[in-house]
Amino acid sequence: MSEKDIKLNRRSLLKLLGASATGVAVNSFVPVGRPLFNINRAQSTTLRMLSHSSPQTEVYRRAGEAFTEKTGIKLEITECPFSELQPKMMTELLAGTGKYDVFPITNAILYSATNYMLNLEDMYTDALTADLPPAGIEHCRSIEGELKAVPTLSSLPANFYRTDLLEEAGMEVPTTWDEFVEVAKACTLEASSSRPKVWGALLEGSAKAVQPAVKLVGWFYQAGGSIVDADNMPTMNMDANVDALQFFVDLIHVHKVAPPETSEMIYEDVHNMFIQGRGATAVNWQYMVGMANDPEQSLVVDQFAVAPVPKGVTQGVNIDHWVMAIPSDSGNQDAAKEYINLVLSEEHQLDMFKTEGLCARMSVMDPSNPDVAELNPFIDAWVEELKWATPQPKWKSLNEAWLRLSFALNSAITQSASPKEALDQAQEEIMSLMES
Repeated sequence: MSEKDIKLNRRSLLKLLGASATGVAVNSFVPVGRPLFNINRAQSTTLRMLSHSSPQTEVYRRAGEAFTEKTGIKLEITECPFSELQPKMMTELLAGTGKYDVFPITNAILYSATNYMLNLEDMYTDALTADLPPAGIEHCRSIEGELKAVPTLSSLPANFYRTDLLEEAGMEVPTTWDEFVEVAKACTLEASSSRPKVWGALLEGSAKAVQPAVKLVGWFYQAGGSIVDADNMPTMNMDANVDALQFFVDLIHVHKVAPPETSEMIYEDVHNMFIQGRGATAVNWQYMVGMANDPEQSLVVDQFAVAPVPKGVTQGVNIDHWVMAIPSDSGNQDAAKEYINLVLSEEHQLDMFKTEGLCARMSVMDPSNPDVAELNPFIDAWVEELKWATPQPKWKSLNEAWLRLSFALNSAITQSASPKEALDQAQEEIMSLMES
């Protein structure tokens, strides 16, 4: 998948979710309050940001225009592909150049850089803290517990399902693993003159990306498992995780409700197959709402809905966050804080919601607000999941750990290793990452 493909697909979300958004008011918003920081405008004429190329960055750019109008300080954004974001950032931080004043990054990237980031405890007003999901705040803490960033966007998968296919099969929305299997079986349909082959469950299992692992961990949580202990060490091969991986493998090889090519699939393949009408269910991120409801590219417009992921023995979902951090060597720290404060305002969090399908502040995503519900009719599924989503481990090599786990998932799917053997290997390799 190319960076260009990602940008084009995710801009489809902007097209759908932003089309009717002009003038939306979020009545339940809890205000950030007046600016907390005094800026010396004589010393802070330009605020410099390093960001990856995406619609999210366009939200920051629009906030920058408002920031310039308010303060006279220009926002200058250097863009790069996501794959280059962490190495470019760490190069500048290690060299102490002070080249950038603010970094929008994932929590996984933050953990390798907390020693070089400013403590942002003073940005967490009572109003802001009460308005953020607990996992979002936790993702901004260093191992020592210091708040080194502020969340700007939550991201977590939910269960997309075809309403028309479930109705034809006389099935209810699955809320448990057993129900999920029964729905997937009933909705796995052979090709006909009126539709293509339909798979009951679209899954991803490529060894070449981190996203399959991030989703797999959600299945671990649903099985009652975990990937980290109280000492921040990995627990990949615990029995509940093995059970979850076995369940995943069985969807393909025993129940035969998932495509044989699952071992090569990433989230792009999942969303493409779903909007082509080739899947009855798909656990995927919020951006797919816009794609599936876009008549220019989707065959399932108004034929799907979204619910929280089904539970095994308990509810569980893996969540990650985009956060903003300020390097300690920035010469414009107060300006950077006020800019982040602006990004967290109602106006710009709503812009994030329109663009990305979610944002960080719970009040902006209030399902009872009719305007919010119009933008994302299924927002209540994600709001529910945000209550019990599990934060990710604070590992400096978290992205590398995800890749090891994706490889284990792929090994089990291709049956080159049993789920137990695959997770034993992942545990050994991730332990080595912790020790390096």
